[in-house]
Amino acid sequence: MTTNGTGKARVRNVIAVLLAVVAVLLLVVGTVAVWARVTINSSDRVADLVGDALDEPDVEAALADYVTEMVFTAVDVDALLGEVLPEPLQRLEPVLASGARSFVERGMTAALSDPRVDELVHRLVVRAHAAAMRLLQGGGLADGISVVDGAVTINLLPLLGRGVDRVQELGLLTSVELPELSPDGDPAQQVADLEAALGRQLPDDFGQLVVYQSDQIAEAQSSLQRAQEAAAFARRAFWVLIALTVVLLVAAVVVAVNRWRAALFLGLGVVAAMVLHRALIDRVVDAAPDVADRPGARAAIASIVGGAATSLRRLAAIVLILGAAVAVIALARRRWDRHDLLLAAGVVAGAVVVGVLGFSIWSLLFAIVIGVAVVVVTPRVIGRSAAEASR
Repeated sequence: MTTNGTGKARVRNVIAVLLAVVAVLLLVVGTVAVWARVTINSSDRVADLVGDALDEPDVEAALADYVTEMVFTAVDVDALLGEVLPEPLQRLEPVLASGARSFVERGMTAALSDPRVDELVHRLVVRAHAAAMRLLQGGGLADGISVVDGAVTINLLPLLGRGVDRVQELGLLTSVELPELSPDGDPAQQVADLEAALGRQLPDDFGQLVVYQSDQIAEAQSSLQRAQEAAAFARRAFWVLIALTVVLLVAAVVVAVNRWRAALFLGLGVVAAMVLHRALIDRVVDAAPDVADRPGARAAIASIVGGAATSLRRLAAIVLILGAAVAVIALARRRWDRHDLLLAAGVVAGAVVVGVLGFSIWSLLFAIVIGVAVVVVTPRVIGRSAAEASR
């Protein structure tokens, strides 16, 4: 009878451990899901992150350079200078054209700090993000963002007017009336209207900033379909994931023979998982800018990814604190058992190692070694010290 009871207890504990491991893994996934739901899926939040990125000098300079390039593609400044300069000064045309470009670029850099331009960029990003979300949900694309030949583009023509204003301040192009370039306009129609106003042929993709490029249309459509399926699954699975995580956390405690010890294991497991989670977030944030090769793009990625990760770090910290609180309560209920304290000390030591060294295979191995050393070596050191003291 005793053997049968011991066997049942062992089975219950094994099941409890399995439930706890799955629950902690789902908890990590759940924190990311909650964060994505309130941050990445929010057009206003994403636009705020982009706005913060535009405050970076490198990003501001890169965008100003892009808009200036658009202006000088749309406006033949060399021809305009040739029309207004007298014959003796026409040899200065290259120098004056270069000066005009610098003048427009400085003006665009200053304009990007204008609250009205910030609002314009905010509207462009909100529309682009909302359209991308609709696309992932199986809907169509809105005006201002399009997919052509596997390229996803955002219309930046509404910024062009600022640069043309600077050209007109130089006394050039004063007789031209630009069409309205609103954020919700059709890019193809806007390009056609610009060509009519300027009397100049423009590229079909003029003013369209490519944010994603696929080499093959079929591949792009296949990727989009997979992304739509993943997004639909994520929406349906969100509440199931949260509910399942809670059920497994409770079940791991209920099934265990010693429930407070199971709660201790769960609390420590959550602490360890959240420390690893935060270390992995830091690694992703540090590595993200390396995908770009231009300073402006790197600065933009660093700002946007870093800003987005801040809320994820906070959420992970909250879950970590809750896990630590559960562990402390369990320790108190078990009257601060020596073996429990050693286990907690080992987990904390390993967590500190990962927190200091960052996320890597070597840091994980080192953390495991330190944690095991604390659990195994400490009792021997304490026992040896006690034996020497009793002599």
